[in-house]
Amino acid sequence: PRMKKAASRTDKKQTMLGLFMLALFAMPFAAAGLGILLFMTAPMVYDWARMQAWHSVPAQVDSATLQSHKPSKGGTTYSVSTRYRYQVAGVEYTGDRASLTTRADNIGSFQEQLGHRLQGAERTGEPVTVWVNPAQPTESIVDRSLRPGLLALQLGLALAFGGFGGNLLVRMGRTMWVRLRAQPPG
Repeated sequence: PRMKKAASRTDKKQTMLGLFMLALFAMPFAAAGLGILLFMTAPMVYDWARMQAWHSVPAQVDSATLQSHKPSKGGTTYSVSTRYRYQVAGVEYTGDRASLTTRADNIGSFQEQLGHRLQGAERTGEPVTVWVNPAQPTESIVDRSLRPGLLALQLGLALAFGGFGGNLLVRMGRTMWVRLRAQPPG
């Protein structure tokens, strides 16, 4: 009986150590999924929703650059930087926000098309439409569209990483709970 108890305690310690190691493995996945959702997707959707009430005004593009980035893993990503002037109630403002996201990407040809459109407007002097926050006219954006491909990618990554890590953590928690409840008192 004494040997059985000692072996049982050793098994329980090993099981708890294994569960702890599994939790350490799962946490970064769960955190990555939650981070993508909270720090990339949610702010983008929030900005898109609040910008739907903004007013459109014509703007003069002072500068526009389509930047290409070559990450070490290959492929090319693009980002747009711009500066433009617009007026609200007779007061001139400047803006520099091109789209909802400021990170370079290669999801479709959105960045390239926006960059070429703004470069063309700079070259020809044709005004572009910008969207301005009526409550704070210093806040403006050229393209307020929510990009379905980018949104789907971010949600997919958040679900994949968060789902994998979260599922492991829930399973580990349940197993720990069952094992702790099954222990005899004392």
